[in-house]
Amino acid sequence: MCFANTASAKTLDSCVSKLKIAVLKGGTSSEREVSLESGAAVAKALREAGCEVVEIDIREPKISQEMRSANAVFPVLHGGFGESGELQKVLEDANLKFVGCGSEACGIIIDKLKSKKFMEKHGIPTPPYAMLTKNERAFPSKLKLPVVVKPPSEGSTVGISLVSTMEEWDKAIDECLKYDKTVLVEEYVEGDEITVGILLGQALPPVEIKYPGKMYDYDAKYTHAKGETFYHCPPKNVSEELQKKAGEIAVKFFEATGARDLLRVDMIVARDGKIYVLEGNNLPGFTSSSLLPKAAKTAGISFVQLCASLALSATQRG
Repeated sequence: MCFANTASAKTLDSCVSKLKIAVLKGGTSSEREVSLESGAAVAKALREAGCEVVEIDIREPKISQEMRSANAVFPVLHGGFGESGELQKVLEDANLKFVGCGSEACGIIIDKLKSKKFMEKHGIPTPPYAMLTKNERAFPSKLKLPVVVKPPSEGSTVGISLVSTMEEWDKAIDECLKYDKTVLVEEYVEGDEITVGILLGQALPPVEIKYPGKMYDYDAKYTHAKGETFYHCPPKNVSEELQKKAGEIAVKFFEATGARDLLRVDMIVARDGKIYVLEGNNLPGFTSSSLLPKAAKTAGISFVQLCASLALSATQRG
């Protein structure tokens, strides 16, 4: 029998070549276009590995015959029902094998507020924060400027703002409320931003993100500032000791949340060397510019191997 976390590239190819995988992409969230791109890349990689692949542009969390006939389902959905645990619960109820976290872990990780409370409970360092409802406008008294304002349930830095002065406060709240009914306010920590990918329970090399301005926002990630954003794996400005510590923290987050298969944990290494976890991402991007594939490549894992090992892992679950 092949095991996804120990198989060589040649053995992995022989194991997955007989598999039929249903790749789910699209969805209805604000991250639909990113999901379509990620899903197409995963499907292409799985075909290169020899899998039979069916691509499904999914608009609602329902089971299709194509999913039932597959050996495993590979969700490549960002935000919305694809990451919230709703789709995962439907797949679980149908007794279908699928790549990624189960519904309970998804529910913790996707909601930044739940995730914050969870990190506090398990001793995982995270910046001070407060939550506001849509009718609250007062600046949280326990926080100090600058702060980051973000929608608790969105990803890909959608709806996020850096607030350095009170003149920017109302605009940031309004922007956030376009995407969510509540507002997460988090103290801004200056330092080096890194992300640590977890693949089948093991930490991948951290990726350091260097971007124009003070925040890794949607503009730096996807639009005109993208060319000014650089990714270093391994990091250039973070010591090997801190990289190792970051990996340990990421694995702790992975294990504590009950995650499986894959996860990406975003962090800040502060100027004093303390590491803060910002959030986790239970279905990270799989585009050519995505961070988990970059980290895997540094670890000697090709994109085809990455996708194939995840598909194989899903099929081996009881």
